[in-house]
Amino acid sequence: MIRFDQIGYLPALNAGAETPRAQADSAAFSALFAQTRSEVHRYIEEGQTQAMPLSPEGFALRNASVQPAALDADKQAFIMEMLPYAREASAKLGVASDILLAHAALESGWGKAVINQANGQSAFNLFGIKAAGAWRGLRADVLTTEFENGAALKKIDQFRAYPDYRSAFQDYTSFFSESKRFRPAMGSGNSAEAFTSALVKGGYATDPAYAEKLLKVVATVRALKP
Repeated sequence: MIRFDQIGYLPALNAGAETPRAQADSAAFSALFAQTRSEVHRYIEEGQTQAMPLSPEGFALRNASVQPAALDADKQAFIMEMLPYAREASAKLGVASDILLAHAALESGWGKAVINQANGQSAFNLFGIKAAGAWRGLRADVLTTEFENGAALKKIDQFRAYPDYRSAFQDYTSFFSESKRFRPAMGSGNSAEAFTSALVKGGYATDPAYAEKLLKVVATVRALKP
């Protein structure tokens, strides 16, 4: 297990008595480790982009402690949990369930980066759908990265919040069915390329590498899905 004190990012932890300094160091380490672990998971799925560089801690943790087998197990668990909902959405949208699973995995970091509401509870928003237009449900304020004229900018956006993951998939289905911009994605069947192309043309995301990232996750889901 990596120790960041060995590479100069945190002070060494005292293995003896729990002094106030040791307790503070331990808390700092735990917070940094949790943040970095989430960062590494997203890095692995999306690759290094202008919007998401890895910190020095992230590089160290990725190189020292991330095991492919463990990551595959986490991804398979995500697939199994979401598969029933993806199948329901697939029947209504005419899009293969593995493509919908991949879309959820990309937007949520395989369920590890789902946004939270102000009260700290999960928003269960798997697809990054914003709370715009006629949305009257719960909302969550999130710091996001948007690309404008090729530049990555940070901004606060409001996203839809749901009571559970099934509701997220159901709203996702309605969102596509009712939207003129994304209706061309419906009926894509097993063609990840057709589905991804429709998303990009409809402006689902501003990331110029979005299509490439989604297709990579589709391939991963198809390799792991039972």
